[in-house]
Order: sequence, then structure tokens, then C-alpha cells
Amino acid sequence: MYTKPFVLAALANFLFFSNLNVYTLLPLYIQALGGREGQIGTIMAMFSVAALVCQAGMGPWLDRWGRKPFILLAAGTASVVSLAFVASSTLGWHFYLLRFLQGGALSIFLTSNLTLIADLAPPSRRAEAVGVFGVSGLVTIALAPAIGEMILQAWGFRALFAVSLLVALATLGVCIATRVPAPEPSQETRGLGSGFWQIFAPVLTSAFQFGLANSIVFVFLPPFAREVGIPRIGPFYVVYAVMAIAVRFLGGRLADRFGRWQVILPSLGGLAMGVLLFSVLHSTWLLLLIALVNGTSHGFVYPATSALAFDRAPSGARGRALSAYNMAALTGGAVGAIGFGWLAQHVGYRPGFVTAGLLLAVGAFVFWRKR
Repeated sequence: MYTKPFVLAALANFLFFSNLNVYTLLPLYIQALGGREGQIGTIMAMFSVAALVCQAGMGPWLDRWGRKPFILLAAGTASVVSLAFVASSTLGWHFYLLRFLQGGALSIFLTSNLTLIADLAPPSRRAEAVGVFGVSGLVTIALAPAIGEMILQAWGFRALFAVSLLVALATLGVCIATRVPAPEPSQETRGLGSGFWQIFAPVLTSAFQFGLANSIVFVFLPPFAREVGIPRIGPFYVVYAVMAIAVRFLGGRLADRFGRWQVILPSLGGLAMGVLLFSVLHSTWLLLLIALVNGTSHGFVYPATSALAFDRAPSGARGRALSAYNMAALTGGAVGAIGFGWLAQHVGYRPGFVTAGLLLAVGAFVFWRKR
């Protein structure tokens, strides 16, 4: 399973998400240029909107043309966007466009690279493969914001964006060097069918909740932490990533051994609890507790839901099935960023976190009923 293409794909994933997670700090730049919560949420949500638009049509193309052209397109787009942020000094319409392009790059890269891993892994170890592969992206959740915060404090935003450009160019180089197998011939040329969507509904439900929780946490943690007087948020990302990585190895194997549902349901409950705890955030130790809860839940839920999506995909149509899964997650991300941004602007952060946490709890109950 751990072949050279697997290792190179993981390295490309590490570099791509290192570039992407630097922009976790972008809300601070928008705020410094005069943006408020609603504007921050809308700009950041362009990421999810673009990713959703790309997911809607790329599945059949991915199954037909293979993985590598799309991987190269995504890495090239990330490089262009990073270069544009280096040159940006005022808040304007181009922030919406750049974030939109960044989301499109994520959508293309995530689906094509993860589908490649599904092609390379044997079915009996698929959840394990997704979990181990995902570690390459998860470590960047800890490293990119923490290192980015140090670069920001020492040299400012221009240097931060310049470093992200170098990382994006390195991603492009690794992608060029990666050899990928040809895609399987598709047996579902006329679409996936109504029967597929019926059995796929629980997968989409869990993916939506995953995207909703992640967007609320990662988009609004920097400005909220500053508002409540927490001096550094880097430790949050470190603990989050460490827990997500630690359970990835165990979580993938548990989902292969005991079943996907037994892992997914408690993880969705954990995501809801993590968002609810933000409503009482007042100190660094509580921030680290939230990171532990959310990181653990993330580490369990993503490999299990991804493997479930692959399990239910028709032969030769993994690209389309994973596109549908990612579309649900990205829809949750867009709803979370836009909706929570305006909610927080009108009622405040703490009541907003209570509302969002309760909605996620209801979603977990719906998943339990649909299982």
C-alpha cells in the first residue's frame, strides 16, 4: 500500500495544505484592513462556494481523464493566488475572487488526490489508507498557523504570503514528479441513479455536519480569541492536529474492523460539543480542551465517512461519489461561514456558538435516525 506514488501524493498533500492553512490567518488581515465579521465570513465563504461549484461538475471528468491533470491544475492555481496576495495591500473585490479561486483549487486537489489514494489502496485497508494519508494534511493544521503566526509577528503579512507562494511552487514540483495509474473504465456512464442517492444520504448528512463545524471553528477562532483576550491561538492548532493525527491510525482501523457507523455517530456528537464549548471560552486551558474534543472528533469522523463513501461508490465512479461527499462537506462549510458570520455580527459570538452547537446536535440525531 505504501508505494512511491502513495508517498509522493502524501508529500504533495502536505505542501498543498501547508499553503492553504496559512490563510487561516487571513481574517486577521481582513480585520486589519477594516473588515467586520459579516465581511470576513462572506470573503472566507467564497472558498467553500467555489469548492462546491467545482465539485458539482468535476466528478465525471475526473473518472474520464484521470487524476494528474487536475492535481497539476490545483497546484498551479494555488501558486497564482499566493502571488496575488503578496501584491495585495487594500481590501476590495479581489479578495472575494482570490478566495474563490483558492476554494476551487482545494476542491480539485482534494478530490483528485484522495481518489488516487482510493485507487492505490486495497479495499480491506481503505479506511486505514485514508486515515494515514490524511495525516500529511493534518500536521499542517498545527504547523502552518503556528509558524505563520511567528512570521506575521516578526515580518508582517507580506512576508507571510511570500512564504505561502514558495510552498505552493514546491507543491507543483512534487505533483509533476508523481506518477498515477490510469482510471478504471466507468460502468455508470448515465449517472449514479436514484438508488445510489438513497443509500448515500447518511454519508452526505455526516459530511455536511463535518464541514459546518470546521468552518465555524477555523474561520472565526482568530477574531473571537482576540475579542476575549486570548493572546495566542497557535496552541489550539497544535493540540487539534496532534489529537486528529493520533486517532487517525486507530480510527481508520476501528472503522474497518467494527463498522463505519459505530465510529461516525459519536464523532458527530463530539463536533457539536466542541462548538458549544466555544460559547463559554475564557482562557487558554479551555481553548486547548476544545481543541482536544474537536481534533479527536475530526480524526475519527473523516476516515470513516470517506471510506463509507468509497464503499458505496459504483465501480469506476469513485470520482463522482467522492465529489458528492465533498460537495456536502463544502456546502456545510459555506453555510457555516456565511451564516455564522452574520449571526455573530447581530447577536454576538457566544449566543452564535450556542445556536450552532445545538444545530449540530440535532444533525447528529438525524444521522442516527438515518443510519
